[in-house]
This record gives sequence, C-alpha cells and structure tokens, in this order.
Amino acid sequence: MATVTAGQIIDKAVVQLIDIAGVRWTRAELLKWLNDGLRQIVLMQPTATNTPVAVKLVAGTRQTLPTNGWLLLSIYRNMGINGSTPGRAIRVISRELLDAYDPNWHTATASATTKNYIYDLQDQTAYYVYPPSTGTNYIEINYSAQPTDLTSESQVIPMFDLYQNPLLDYIMFRACTKDAEYAPGVQLGQMYLTTFTAATNVKEESETKATPEQGLQPRNPNIPGSIS
Repeated sequence: MATVTAGQIIDKAVVQLIDIAGVRWTRAELLKWLNDGLRQIVLMQPTATNTPVAVKLVAGTRQTLPTNGWLLLSIYRNMGINGSTPGRAIRVISRELLDAYDPNWHTATASATTKNYIYDLQDQTAYYVYPPSTGTNYIEINYSAQPTDLTSESQVIPMFDLYQNPLLDYIMFRACTKDAEYAPGVQLGQMYLTTFTAATNVKEESETKATPEQGLQPRNPNIPGSIS
C-alpha cells in the first residue's frame, strides 16, 4: 500500500542536495523528475503499477486494455455479466496452436464465457479472447498502468512505499546531471543512476525468488501467464 507523498521524497532530496531554499533546484523541477522516475520504474518493472480489475469485453475476439494500460500482465477468470461473479478460469494459449486447431476461430459462435486468451507483445495494448465474446461478459485482468503525473506534493506516489529510495536516487541523478558542466556533477549523477538501476533490478530478482510459483514450470517471458 502506498502512503509516501511526493513531498516527503522531495524533502529528502533538497536536504541531500543542500538546497532547502530551492535556489539551484526548485521543488517544481524536482517534482517533474519524480514523475520521470515513476515512468522509468514502470518501464523497468511493469508490476510496479499492476492493476487487477474486472473489465467488460466488447463483442468479438479482439479486446483492448483500459486507456491507462500499456502492458497486459495476466488474465485470471470470468466475472459473469455483472463484473462481480467469479467464474471459470481463463488460460493463455498460443495463436499458432489455436489457428491450427480452428482457423475460423475469430468467427466461431460467440459465448459469454471466455476459455482462453492470446497476447502478443507486438500489439501490447490489445489481446484476443476465445471463444469470441458476446459483449455482455466481464473478465478479471491484471495490467501495468502508466502512472499519471503527480501535480501536487501532497499526492501519494502510485506504487508501493519501498520505491521511495529508487525514486530519490532518480531525482538526485537528474539534479546532479544538471551540473554536467562540472566533473563532480557527472560522476555523482552516474553514481545515483547506477544505484537506481541496481535497486530496481534487485526487486525483480527478489520477486522471482520469492514467488509461490517457483515450484511450477518456468514461464515463457514473452507471453505473460504462459508456461514454457
């Protein structure tokens, strides 16, 4: 759960920059870099803004993510025609397999119960369902959301509190590289960028080791939810 505000992170940054009065770096400038850091984290760690939600399908096979979605993480189950009734589990399937099994599956008889889904990173804001939807049913998906820019220091960051240190490092990286004409600024900026990257990668490694799915077959990294 997120409880840390943008202002709390910026407070740490101005102390570390020895610029509490905001002479060299304004707080508004630091807030912009905080927003840049949020986007960079999501690019490196899509699960940072994972958003499970029940969505109503449109008629047919091709579906799209919510407007703030940029990457599908997984699809779990049917949620009835009201969006709140758990139903049949939904399994990922390869397009090649389904095309071979039924070349006409896009025009198959529509159903209010989804059995499978197809996802291709080449068209990452869309996915396909099988059988075709009647346009009346809901399914539960989990997707990575693009973070909306924070416009006030009182706003809470849109990810877990543990990201506050990497975000601070990113702000420091941008602040130090503003002084790129000076060698110390370049070196400090690179140090903070390295720390930021390392912290983000460590989170990914720890998640991989700690996930309950470690006892299962490995996933195909190119198809969220798939089994190799």
